[in-house]
Amino acid sequence: GSANRSVIFNNLLLFPTPIITPGTLYISMSGNITRDLPRKLSIQLTVHKYWIGIPFMLPCFNNQIGSCLYEDICDNLAAFERRRRCPRMLRDYKIQCYCPFRAGTFSFKNLAVNIPKIGGFAGAFVKVRGDYGVSIKVLDEFMTELGCVEMKLSLKKRHKGWLFRI
Repeated sequence: GSANRSVIFNNLLLFPTPIITPGTLYISMSGNITRDLPRKLSIQLTVHKYWIGIPFMLPCFNNQIGSCLYEDICDNLAAFERRRRCPRMLRDYKIQCYCPFRAGTFSFKNLAVNIPKIGGFAGAFVKVRGDYGVSIKVLDEFMTELGCVEMKLSLKKRHKGWLFRI
C-alpha cells in the first residue's frame, strides 16, 4: 500500500522456497503501524492459483483456507486481551495478540508456522503444488483498506522416496 496507510509492511521473507507441504514455514516480517488501529478489524485473504499462467481465485473452504474474509478479528483475540497474555510463541517474538493494536513498529524473524497436509475437498481442489498469488488486506469496520501485502509463492509437496525424505 501507499505510505499514508495505517499499516505499512516493509519486508516479508518466507523460507523455504518453494514452500514444502506438509512442513514448517518460517516467516520474517517488519513494518510500521502509523496510528492506533480501531477495535473492529477484518483481514481479507485472497488466494489465486496459477494454471498455465492464468490466475484462478480459490474459494474459501470452511472459513479456514482459500480466499476468506476473517471478520472482527478482535473478537477472536478477546481471550488474550482479557488475560493480557499472549501465547509463548508470540511473546517470544514480541508480537501483540490483543486489540487495539497500538502505533509503532513491528518486527520478527523466523516465526515458525506449521503447514498441515491439506485433505478433503480442499486438498483435491487445490492439488497443493504450484504457483500462487496471495493478498492480505487489513480492513476497518467500513471495509476501508488500512494496509496490505501481496506476494507470489510456490508450493511443493513433500517428497517421500524409498531412500530419503525431503
